[in-house]
Amino acid sequence: MPGEKSPGLGSSVLADFDKDGDLDFAVLVRNGPFLMFENRGRDGWAQHTIGEAAVVQLGSTALDVDRDGWTDIVIGGYWYRNPGKPAGKPFARYSYDSRIRTEIHDIATADVNGDGRADLIVLGDREGCFWYNIPQEPARDRDWPRTLITDAVLNDKDDIHGGLAPNGVGDLDGDGDPDVFLTDRWMRNDDKGARWTAQPVKFGKRGPWGLSSRAWVIDLDRDGDNDIVVMGSDQKESDAGWLENRNGEFRFHALPITAEPKGRGSFHSLAVADFDRDGDPDIATAEQEDPSILPPGATPRFFLWLNLDGKGGRWQEHVILDANTGGHDLKSGDIDGDGDIDIASKIWRRWPESGNQGRPHVDWLENQSR
Repeated sequence: MPGEKSPGLGSSVLADFDKDGDLDFAVLVRNGPFLMFENRGRDGWAQHTIGEAAVVQLGSTALDVDRDGWTDIVIGGYWYRNPGKPAGKPFARYSYDSRIRTEIHDIATADVNGDGRADLIVLGDREGCFWYNIPQEPARDRDWPRTLITDAVLNDKDDIHGGLAPNGVGDLDGDGDPDVFLTDRWMRNDDKGARWTAQPVKFGKRGPWGLSSRAWVIDLDRDGDNDIVVMGSDQKESDAGWLENRNGEFRFHALPITAEPKGRGSFHSLAVADFDRDGDPDIATAEQEDPSILPPGATPRFFLWLNLDGKGGRWQEHVILDANTGGHDLKSGDIDGDGDIDIASKIWRRWPESGNQGRPHVDWLENQSR
């Protein structure tokens, strides 16, 4: 890949951009181009430049913004229109909020207002947390209608760096509409997205950039309500576990972590999927390649916890990659089309001491558990 002296990689999306039935991987090079790695199956991967970004961004999602049947890409402040059969073609870039000037850390989608269409939810610790009602002609409107969820993220005392990604949006109070998780609180959707009420959660600790986590809303214990799988991020000794929903109150259950005798770093990744194909959700994460939030002598690893009882009560920890290489906002999906869930990952910042000789890298981890 170009830019071996690049500081790292920002926004990333795993999706079938060319509608050939397999998953491709798009990655934004910080201070460089937007790249798409086209999945050609047994023929490997073909790299294409699909655009540029005006500002370095992290948050991203795949969404058919203009409803033309092709999957587009959304990052902070901009969306990239898939030209159709995109190999070798640029994605046209459009602004959806010219008021965004800094990094958007998290992006998610959900039908916030109950109109049957996906809305966009974003979080930036210097911008706020908003949701957007995507207009009928999204390319024409440079500033989509946006509604405030909370401006508490702009308060230095309660600064939230990350929380709602990759899937931290869902119905947490059982009233049928999506709520939003923000590390130490969840925001209750009270009126189809028009009003939001903060509900405290006993989770989250402050790192160098504020409160930060990765989250995934799912009924983990199969009791009929949604729980929240959580990973601490952007901090040393990140917590890992799940928040059990008890009528809108949440109890934290820690995942077993025994394979890091020198301590653990930042779990800035989360995927919840049935990795062992036994019918229940498992949990995957990875530590960052970042010495500022990696304990001395520790090496970044990829982890998988298998759900042994199907209800989140018993877990089996596995280190699935130990090569002194880490990951950042990993994605999950059946990349090789063999019926099981694989992982795609990239780094945030280039680390000269990594197991990849300090070079920036984009990776996929093939599931060979069967």
